[in-house]
Amino acid sequence: EKAERVRSEFVLAVIGKVRVRPGETRNANINTGDVELVVEEIRILNPSKVAPVQVSDYQTVDEALRLQYRYVDLRRPSMTQNMVLRHRIAKAVRDYLDSQNFLEIETPTLVRSTPEGARDYLVPSRVHPGSFYALPQSPQIFKQLLMVSGMDRYFQIARCFRDEDLRADRQPEFTQIDMEMSFSGQDDVLGVVEGMLEHMFRTVMGVDIEMPFPRMPYHEAIEFYGSDKPDMRYDMRFHNVE
Repeated sequence: EKAERVRSEFVLAVIGKVRVRPGETRNANINTGDVELVVEEIRILNPSKVAPVQVSDYQTVDEALRLQYRYVDLRRPSMTQNMVLRHRIAKAVRDYLDSQNFLEIETPTLVRSTPEGARDYLVPSRVHPGSFYALPQSPQIFKQLLMVSGMDRYFQIARCFRDEDLRADRQPEFTQIDMEMSFSGQDDVLGVVEGMLEHMFRTVMGVDIEMPFPRMPYHEAIEFYGSDKPDMRYDMRFHNVE
């Protein structure tokens, strides 16, 4: 009787005995495909209304609806995997930079306005009426102060805020890997970043990438590709016909 009332997204407690499936009924496509549960009791812990977004990667759902019900959308396997991947990348970054003697130091979020490339987000002060804090566009000032303080190698996975219009590569709130090194040259910085990316791909993705990375002078990138971030998969380079 209870089983007939069960619908999608109901929360259940199912009590029974786990046994090995007969050979012809095993399903290699799922993690539990070698076993089955002989049900003795079903308890409905919480019923559910019809979900506004299907928790499935096999159905196309309007993006606006997905964003409206984000807490449901994040249960989709692909979205869950994205969150797991982000966590593992952040962990790999921390592990590598720690091995290179970097210190992870958090910098303030409510700061004095220091205009950079975009408008600041302003937060009114209750303690000082008429005055405002600004949300940081980057930790630039603070990491320079840390260098002066003798923290030779600093990093943080920093949250940044910029009041600007949405574009393909712009959004008001974003996260960046922020780092600073004292008494270092160009090759030192490139070496650390290359090592971090190599470690990230190897430990998270299981992919070995060749080091050092290929390098291209800025003038060559502009002359042959018309961009300072050329797509090297594109083999039709520009040619000056003058």
